[in-house]
Amino acid sequence: MIYKVRKNCDYMDFQDLVDTPRKVKIVVGTITLLLLFPIYFASVPSLINGEVGEGRVVGLSGILSISFEENETTITESILLDDEESYETIFDINIENDKKIGYVQLSVTCFDNDDPGPGFTDSVEGSSDLSSVDGEIDDQSGDGECSGGDSGFTFRWDITENYTGDSYSEEGNEDEIRDKWSDQGHGRGSWKAMITAQINSPPGPVIGDIVDSDEEFVITWTLMTYELTKIYAYYIIECINLAPFNI
Repeated sequence: MIYKVRKNCDYMDFQDLVDTPRKVKIVVGTITLLLLFPIYFASVPSLINGEVGEGRVVGLSGILSISFEENETTITESILLDDEESYETIFDINIENDKKIGYVQLSVTCFDNDDPGPGFTDSVEGSSDLSSVDGEIDDQSGDGECSGGDSGFTFRWDITENYTGDSYSEEGNEDEIRDKWSDQGHGRGSWKAMITAQINSPPGPVIGDIVDSDEEFVITWTLMTYELTKIYAYYIIECINLAPFNI
């Protein structure tokens, strides 16, 4: 779709445009061209090898406005772990080719509220295994305490570089922009991570019972996919003074 924006135009009375026979001819010729140009440009895509994508004009260029349609998929599981016990979490990604991956995120949270005080807070550590994921994506590792707030840890992988999902405008070519917003087929496959609990309990019983022997961990995988849905071209029409010419 093409939008035309008119700027820097001084006001002119219509009578000034048709006060002579020559000006009348110029106006008629201009109106004729304005009517023919949209018809011409509308027929051009069908003449280019018949290869026009649905809802897309071939070869748009200029000042382009780009927007995205996003879809967020979230999977959550809860696991109870003893001290030094490990658990492998797996997130399989298999999406259609027309959808791209913006990012993948893994969050592990916990809240230790059954210990007597500082020094006995449980914690968790984890590391990813992306050997079964398409593309060269780096593994991550981390750890965190189960103390509330930003408890546990979070890993995030940006599959499409610089993707935010925000609409924006830039000057360029449509095909180049479509190539720019692509995940190159990366990120498909089985995302795995191993998490291990660290349970910190007092050395002896308190009022006859052990205060803490295990911890609950909430594991959340988030997948953000997107489609490049709209590209609009904006052309700026400048007002200029034309020298008289014969018709």
